[in-house]
Amino acid sequence: MEQQIFKDSDHYSELINRQVDQYKSTEIMHDLPPIFEYWSAKYNSPKFKEVAGSENLIFFYAGFFQKCLAESKSNFLISVGSGDSSIEIAIVKTLVARGVKIFFLICLELSPLLIEKARKKIDEEKLGDIITAAQIDINSWKPNYSFAGVMAHHSLHHILDLEQLFSVIKNNLSSGGRFLTADIIGRNGHMRWPEALSLIRRIWKKIPRRYKFHHQFRKFDDYYDNWDCSAEGFEGIRSQDILPLLVKNFSFEVFYAYGNLIDAFIDRGFGPNFNPANPLDTGFIDYINDTNESLISNGILKPTMLIAVMCNEKVNSTKMYKNWTPEFCVRDPVALPPGYDSSLYLKDTFGFNENDNSSNLGQIAPYSVNSKLLFTSGIAEADSRLNGIPYLTYGWCNSELGYTWTSCEDAAVSFQMDLIQGKKLFLEISFLVYHSPLFPNTIVEIMANETPVISLKYENRTGELVSNQKARFPFTVISDSKTLEIKFILPNRRQPQYEEGADVRSIGIGLAAITISKI
Repeated sequence: MEQQIFKDSDHYSELINRQVDQYKSTEIMHDLPPIFEYWSAKYNSPKFKEVAGSENLIFFYAGFFQKCLAESKSNFLISVGSGDSSIEIAIVKTLVARGVKIFFLICLELSPLLIEKARKKIDEEKLGDIITAAQIDINSWKPNYSFAGVMAHHSLHHILDLEQLFSVIKNNLSSGGRFLTADIIGRNGHMRWPEALSLIRRIWKKIPRRYKFHHQFRKFDDYYDNWDCSAEGFEGIRSQDILPLLVKNFSFEVFYAYGNLIDAFIDRGFGPNFNPANPLDTGFIDYINDTNESLISNGILKPTMLIAVMCNEKVNSTKMYKNWTPEFCVRDPVALPPGYDSSLYLKDTFGFNENDNSSNLGQIAPYSVNSKLLFTSGIAEADSRLNGIPYLTYGWCNSELGYTWTSCEDAAVSFQMDLIQGKKLFLEISFLVYHSPLFPNTIVEIMANETPVISLKYENRTGELVSNQKARFPFTVISDSKTLEIKFILPNRRQPQYEEGADVRSIGIGLAAITISKI
């Protein structure tokens, strides 16, 4: 998909501006909540030390840079996507304290705002003779010198042209040099792969609402949206391609992979909701970590984080965790999600107060069969009996006049209903279809309680298309459940990172009306 953006296009310039704006007000580049520190100290750091032989990432980078400088013929070190260079400054100070001499670290960064911060910090530390910050677009970086070592600290997932970058590193890495990285290798836009998303949503239903406040978006996420973070710039633009391309281009001296389920509960979004001083919270994090580890070892989930040391020369024995080789940890983006019984990994209770669960809050009246619901702004004031908006769960934008657009890869509407044994139920639905210029067709998959109902395919053309559909529910959908979840899966939704225009919503369909009818 990356070939859709040309580096001299207006849209590419627009994405760069969004990327720069993303960190305009960021003061601390790598801050994480206290629950992350609990998890890292108990689980991550001991494994990392065992594999990489370092106490922390500063010592990791400094230690291998020291080896690079001793074993190669170059004195240049490079940091790709260095931000405000705070990590790099700490690395340089560590190298100096160890007596390492005659080296120069060049920090490459896109944002002029972060370059300014970096240069100020470098001047304050009086390190200008051995470290510098230079503004450059890594997607078009073409150096004419070799280097002993390259580091990319949480920057690869911002880079569009990974092929070009890895080619430059491979061709300019001095003999005995190394490429070091700590980065994100999960799904593009930091989305959850389907095999993880289904379990996370089942867990989500069992935890109290106070844990569902998203501190970056400043709102509650009661149903867990599978948000695509790459929609507004380069955030996770090609995360899922990083590991396959590294495997193709380099040999691994050190490979440590981790993360997946645990990410959602310890990161900046929901992580601040968990208190490391609360035994219920830490017990829950322990459960998530153990479940995550088991699912990865069983080949069901794949890690989403990476710390690695790579080189051009053949490595006879890679240091790694368990049998999690680089090849084992690759998640094929076009592969179907592995089938597994997620209930085997789901606890009945986590000890939380059941009365504090979002599923018990804001209950709406059960849906009455044959009632037509509308999903338009202002409908509650006009006629609350027709108002379908309270039934929306995850994956929706704010309602507009006439319809409500989806905002994610999948979106759902959920109804509480009386069982209607032996009856034939039909879904009658009306919606607008978004036609992406990236695809020849638009696909809309509709499911009910995870059972396929209908698959729709539209030829893309200019203008909006109103689709009116009627489909029969499979009998099993309504025979054993009082909850009916209608889910829309939208693989060809709008992708603002690859499409012109200022609208950064990942819209797919605009839902206008739903009726569940019987005959």
